[in-house]
Amino acid sequence: MNRLLALAVIGLTQSLVAGDEEEGRSVLLLYKKMTPMSGFSVGQPFNVTLSIFNRGQGDAYSLVINDDNWKSDKFRVVAGANNFTLDYLNHGESHVHEFTVVPIKKAWHRVRPARMAFIDGVEGENTVMHMSNNLPDIRIAAEKDLLEESLLSFGRVITLNTVQTKKGWMYASSGVVLFLLVQLFRIAKQVLKQRRHLRALDDLTKKGS
Repeated sequence: MNRLLALAVIGLTQSLVAGDEEEGRSVLLLYKKMTPMSGFSVGQPFNVTLSIFNRGQGDAYSLVINDDNWKSDKFRVVAGANNFTLDYLNHGESHVHEFTVVPIKKAWHRVRPARMAFIDGVEGENTVMHMSNNLPDIRIAAEKDLLEESLLSFGRVITLNTVQTKKGWMYASSGVVLFLLVQLFRIAKQVLKQRRHLRALDDLTKKGS
């Protein structure tokens, strides 16, 4: 049943697109992407890309694109702009817009679709609204210590990836300290034994004389 419904929806969508193309309408698609898609943390920038495609036979005018998903209490837009406009997008053309965002707060964040409004050449002054694709929610972790991360990476290399985390190094260092204490105890015990032996020899020498 679900499969039949999905096929019906696909067929209806294709029919609508085909109808728009026959009438010379613009058919715009808005695609939103983030790079990278994982490993988000406070202070580490990532890029947001908004791509617009005109798949129809007509031209679109007065495009207004808004991606108001990056509130100032959680993020800073440090390069580019999250809102922009285009005078027109002719049929068969595309446009790519990119901006950079820096998280400033540890949080879970719901990534919402970007929005686009435009005027279709056939529709005259009527404004057409469109939404981008959905993206999964993201987790913003606490700020990473770059020196600590570098040391951990170096540690993974020299230990052949045996010790990978800060906790692992804590356990490893505890083992090293325990080993050194045991060695110091053995050395001290050996020194005391040698001193006793020397005292015994000294006593025998004094008695012999």
